Amino acid sequence: MYSEKRGEKTELLEGLSIGRDDKTNVSPIQQDVMLIWGEKDQVFPLIMAHDLREMLRKKAKLRVIPKTSHIHQTEKSKEFNGIVMSFLLPPSSSP
Repeated sequence: MYSEKRGEKTELLEGLSIGRDDKTNVSPIQQDVMLIWGEKDQVFPLIMAHDLREMLRKKAKLRVIPKTSHIHQTEKSKEFNGIVMSFLLPPSSSP
């Protein structure tokens, strides 16, 4: 059971390393993307967030929640929800 979970984690990590050999396999996307990452994430370290953001190019924004790990959505749910809401419902422009 343990080795199975470790194998899944390794697969996920390898998936995030796509494009590191000057062969970008992640196409630039048209829609806006919000990446939300825990500053102290030990499952997917913060450097991976920066790499992923770079691969996705201009449409990706990265928000890092300080002093949180991999489950930042529960550790700092209010801050996480605020980021999601501001991304999904940006402030309307005044007439």
